[in-house]
Amino acid sequence: MSDLQQASADPGYSVRPLEAPGASGYLPQNERRRRLPFAREYVREPLPEVPMREVLCYECGRSCQIPKAALSAVCPHCFAHLNAVNITVRPGTHHLQVRTLGDVKIPASVELSQLHVVCHNLAVAGCVKGSLRAMGTLTMQGHAEMEGQLSASKLVVLGGAHAKVSPGISVDEAELSGCLTGRLHAKREVRIHTHGKLIGHCKAASLQLAHGAAHEGTWESATS
Repeated sequence: MSDLQQASADPGYSVRPLEAPGASGYLPQNERRRRLPFAREYVREPLPEVPMREVLCYECGRSCQIPKAALSAVCPHCFAHLNAVNITVRPGTHHLQVRTLGDVKIPASVELSQLHVVCHNLAVAGCVKGSLRAMGTLTMQGHAEMEGQLSASKLVVLGGAHAKVSPGISVDEAELSGCLTGRLHAKREVRIHTHGKLIGHCKAASLQLAHGAAHEGTWESATS
């Protein structure tokens, strides 16, 4: 018979809490020995580790850890409520503000003005005007057109794209496999792959052109 069964068979056992006889509140020694098997039997299993991801708060700009499956979070630095869902912008809206730690997609059927977006990754295939900031990668495809205050950590123009930015865009680095028209300001390097093309002024730390790539415009060193 196990210790748990022996304790249950004890006629003096009661599920009701025992009032400690002393003012100290400690249980008597015999009662502590009798309850010890129950403490051993019901050991709580450790909780599984929650997968986390590192994000940048779009309010204070500092990095923090949130669960990967979270739809919202609170910044531990500025205590701002942060949205973390992925959003696809639908056509038919003229005034729209999107702020999220997730990804935003703007399909080719969308033509929006006065659009304000702050997100992680941004994929644009339509025509938008406003303020757009991607803390991760901004991907342009098809005949994407963007006008306004534009910035991203990395700009990627996919192959076959004829993208346009007006008046220009500020990024950390850029990779062009398609055609981009507009001013490009990169803190680090700009890489133009085969069949890629940049039409406009380029200011970057370095400009790399693969065989078959082209740049029509002026180039200025970002360190000058």
